[in-house]
Amino acid sequence: MNKLILILLVCYSSSIFSQTTAAAESGWKGMVRPYISKYISESFAIKILGAAPEVEATVTLPEIPKSVHDNTNLKSFDRIQKDPTEFDKLPPEKKRQYDYNFINEIYLVTRKTPPRDEDYSKWLNSLEQGGSRDGLYQALVLDDVYTSLESIEEKSNDTLIKFCLDFSQKYINQTFSAEAVKDLNVYSLKRILAEKALDILGHYETTNLDDMYRWYAVFSADMATQYPNALSGVVRTNQSVEFHYNWAKEMPLQQIKSEVLIKLHTIMNRLQVLQ
Repeated sequence: MNKLILILLVCYSSSIFSQTTAAAESGWKGMVRPYISKYISESFAIKILGAAPEVEATVTLPEIPKSVHDNTNLKSFDRIQKDPTEFDKLPPEKKRQYDYNFINEIYLVTRKTPPRDEDYSKWLNSLEQGGSRDGLYQALVLDDVYTSLESIEEKSNDTLIKFCLDFSQKYINQTFSAEAVKDLNVYSLKRILAEKALDILGHYETTNLDDMYRWYAVFSADMATQYPNALSGVVRTNQSVEFHYNWAKEMPLQQIKSEVLIKLHTIMNRLQVLQ
């Protein structure tokens, strides 16, 4: 039975990973281990495959500023232009499908309801006319619908509070008290953390794009490792920091930002229902 499970997982994993960057653990073990850990258990993966090798990360977090707003410095508004990526060269109909999927996801993770037909039409047109994904997000979390969600008496549980405190210290260089976080409505808390993450990414967009790639890579690898059951998809569940770093280098900046927003909201939604 164990051999059958292993064979099926190897076949499944090999087909999925054939066109992606290898995980930190090389060979077929590196491809199959995340699925055994996620869908069976980590202890079962260790029993069959042995302990995962210790891999020293070659991509580390960049320096994270304490403050990213300086209205007196005009350079803070100059964004570095990234060269066109393969995504940028896609035909309009293919880009439209990716934008459609983003709109669907961002509605689901922020409001827990799918977009209406008129929402798709409105935001697809906005993105095709040059609007940004983070701008779309800001519009969603500042409108009347989200404001009404923030008025609901729903506080964060202890699991989510711990995540917020750890995330704030490591990724946005901010220290909050558990009491202050506990008093916030959970929808307000998700919005505040996501906006602060966007501020950090925006800072790197005006100073050093490689710092953005590194921040994204460490964040994404950490989330995939610590919360494997909250995320789905080959890219989001990959635990290799090098994989996420290389992915970010090849993607438009808007995709990097939208992935951070979706991952943050997805994980916080998941933690909120855990006790």
